[in-house]
Amino acid sequence: MSRVFWFRRDLRLGDNRALNAAVRGSKADGDGLVYPVYAFSGSAFRELSGIRQHSLVESLKSLNASIDSQLSFLDHEPSADLVKFARAVGAKTVHATRAHDPKGIAEQNSVGLALKDEGIYLQLDDSYYSVAPGLVTKPDGTPYRVYTPFFKNWFEIFDAKPEALAEGAVWNKPVGFAELPVPTKDAPFKVIAGEAFALRTLTRFKQRALFQYDELRNRADLSGTSHLSHALAFGEIHPRTILAELADFPGHNVFRKEIAWREFYADVLWHNPESQTEYYEQGLPRCATTAEPRQKSSLRPGSRVKPAIRWSTLECVNCCKRAGCTTECA
Repeated sequence: MSRVFWFRRDLRLGDNRALNAAVRGSKADGDGLVYPVYAFSGSAFRELSGIRQHSLVESLKSLNASIDSQLSFLDHEPSADLVKFARAVGAKTVHATRAHDPKGIAEQNSVGLALKDEGIYLQLDDSYYSVAPGLVTKPDGTPYRVYTPFFKNWFEIFDAKPEALAEGAVWNKPVGFAELPVPTKDAPFKVIAGEAFALRTLTRFKQRALFQYDELRNRADLSGTSHLSHALAFGEIHPRTILAELADFPGHNVFRKEIAWREFYADVLWHNPESQTEYYEQGLPRCATTAEPRQKSSLRPGSRVKPAIRWSTLECVNCCKRAGCTTECA
């Protein structure tokens, strides 16, 4: 009996536990058949900027090449399309990575219900994070609202054990479905993306800047950051794979905290989905703000905040400290 794997924000083969669950399930079924698929909205794709269109397409190209060009594409409405796809290949189980953001949750709920109506099970495993949102809590079970105590507890349980791709999958692709999307807009430069490129980027970061990351990340004149934001956003690399490379050095420790900060906001969003569009601190809507960004001339030499950020920051008036902010902005 074949299985479907629905790629989402996990466009890679390595350290993909949900994909491994599909492979192992298909082997237990006796045939090893896995039908990999990526679902997207054609209209939403056309609305993306040129750079985002090209980034997604290059990532999908890389993924498709790594599974012998057996990746299928669905370009309308994921719920109906995935039902049609699963029926076409005779699958009774669709596997995917569990999302924890509001849009991802709504999507997987819609898909799961549509599949259930057809007698098909949606199996969700793992997450896009080293520690899934909702798992780091205070002793009384409530979520943390401040990063520092969150990090201390996250540090005790974070997972830095990546998994290799399970062996034995037979990738397959049915006929009659959409092909790889084609960008409708130009990109400002040649885009390179995909799992292999993400792993090379991590290797170069280790060689170039990781050891001194605690200092170099604040140098706008140097390439002191990881350049992995795109890869993490599309799931071309999992945080576990990055964390497994970190040791107990100042630069490594600071970068580990950057990964934890990403997971802290995922946890905040999981507990407070309204924070995606509303203020996290309820007192902030009452704060007055200046109508115009700061001018370059208002910046003092030696300012602790990078001018590139401060020129475009709206100045909150007389309320930062009331909201608990201790950053020196003025």
